[in-house]
Amino acid sequence: MPKPATFTPAEISALASRLREVWRPGSQITPWLRDHADRLTKLHREERFNWAAVASALNEVGIMYRTGNPWTATNLAKAVSEVRPGGRGNPTAERKAELAAWKADQDAAKAEEDAAFAVEWEAMPRAEQDELLDLWRRTDELTGTAAARFLTRSGYRKVRPGET
Repeated sequence: MPKPATFTPAEISALASRLREVWRPGSQITPWLRDHADRLTKLHREERFNWAAVASALNEVGIMYRTGNPWTATNLAKAVSEVRPGGRGNPTAERKAELAAWKADQDAAKAEEDAAFAVEWEAMPRAEQDELLDLWRRTDELTGTAAARFLTRSGYRKVRPGET
């Protein structure tokens, strides 16, 4: 396995001066990263700068979030990946449509489950209802189920810690 490249302080300063040319003090970092994600990716892929060197150059210029936390190789690579078109933080219109369709399908499936459970609840003997209600109130065992959604919407209240 090849040894990772190391960059001298002079090389990092030269990279920092190149980045300083495209940075306007006071800019918001996320839009800036979105606008310059391709440039940063090319530095990494084509000019063979590792993410740690790019992070050091950004820190030298003062290009960072308002928190002032310095960039690391890991958080810079993740941030660039997320703002790139199609990335997790910047989905394309097609991806947004896919996610909306998936969510609509999930919501429809839950609505069917909830309707079926409501019918089941009405047919359930009172003792069984009380048992299920007690289970729901005292544990998290039913979390995410049609039963839990039904009981929550029906106005039943969970027991808070310390209540009996």
